[in-house]
Amino acid sequence: MWAPANNGWSHAMASQSSDSKRKPRQSVSYSTNDALKADYREIRRLDLKKRLGVLLYRRERMERELEAIKASLSTLEDQMQRNVAYEQLSICDKPSP
Repeated sequence: MWAPANNGWSHAMASQSSDSKRKPRQSVSYSTNDALKADYREIRRLDLKKRLGVLLYRRERMERELEAIKASLSTLEDQMQRNVAYEQLSICDKPSP
């Protein structure tokens, strides 16, 4: 029967696997933790970017609405002034009894 020669490799591989079973690799846990932190930061960044976009959109919409209100107020004030002027002319044009 054929058996492989023990040239030191099998012993080295066995000691590596037993070492990895005894103590967990800290570099793996740190990299996983770092990846989770990076994911959280990216999610947070995207959330803040979305909120900023919503607020900028609302501000733009409100500024346009404010401009429309200002224009309406100006038009209404002009109409009121014309109405006052018309009433004054109407009073002046009335014949006295």
